[in-house]
Amino acid sequence: MKIVLAGTEGQAHFPLLNSLHDEIPDLTIIEELDPAKALSAVADADIVYGMPSAAIVQAAPRLRWIQSSSAGVEYIANIPEVVESDIIVTNTRGAHGPSIGEHAFAMLFALTRAMPLSWDQQQRRVWDRSHIYRSAREMYGSTMGIIGYGAIGRAIAQRAAGFEMRLIAVDANPVLPDDHVRDVWPMSRLDDLLATADVVMVTAPLTPETRHLIDAAHLARMKPEAYLIVVSRGGIVVESALADALSSGRLAGAAIDVAEIEPLPAESPLWGAPNLIITPHTAGASTEKERRCVEIFRDNVVRFHRGEPLRNVVDKRRGY
Repeated sequence: MKIVLAGTEGQAHFPLLNSLHDEIPDLTIIEELDPAKALSAVADADIVYGMPSAAIVQAAPRLRWIQSSSAGVEYIANIPEVVESDIIVTNTRGAHGPSIGEHAFAMLFALTRAMPLSWDQQQRRVWDRSHIYRSAREMYGSTMGIIGYGAIGRAIAQRAAGFEMRLIAVDANPVLPDDHVRDVWPMSRLDDLLATADVVMVTAPLTPETRHLIDAAHLARMKPEAYLIVVSRGGIVVESALADALSSGRLAGAAIDVAEIEPLPAESPLWGAPNLIITPHTAGASTEKERRCVEIFRDNVVRFHRGEPLRNVVDKRRGY
């Protein structure tokens, strides 16, 4: 069995895989992050870890399984050699919950406590509390709506419950309630969620069904004092509509960690939109998360060797 490690996520924790040799004596593990060299390395590979390109898949005729280093696997839709084949795809669902949950609240509280204004004043050595008293908001007792109640949505809900927020959610699939969300509504009730929530968290995967899901009409249904936080994938919210909503004051504020095109183009209207916080797709970043990704992979390698069901198998056609 040959594994090619072609993804940087979790690289520092790749040594955790060395103990696999004790259980799988004929195992070969190659770390090759150079895309050009990876084409040669995967020629006889059974397993690839990372987010392989179509070229890498085409160069791997023996490939049986892709362990994505990310939770999102929308890139698979553009590789018919994977979608139309028996190649198994798994992701790292569950590894990103803590880091993305914390990042989402960091962005939310930066908005509600006017942190960017305070930072700007700090740079200018200005001590002025008036802006805080004009704009500060409490999240205690408010309603959070979560679009996509998977592992990341649940991680955010767990943290929101700690702030004594009321929680509602919608999901494309039937989802059992938990200690934080009593009812997960179908997507047909998205408008109800948008009209009710004081904070809307977008944590859904990017699929053909969710692309441009939130457009100008949906943003208009939100409360003018509401906040929109996007931490899953770009392309779900129509970015021009979001910029317009912020510029016209139809939303109190927003924060995005992802964009439809990354890096976010310099000409994007989002750069100049008021009350918007932008982070460069770093919500999932943490050394602890990287370790969890590799641990999921290690467990799956053992399962694969034993012929057991793998964790986090992706429906390649649905994209999650």
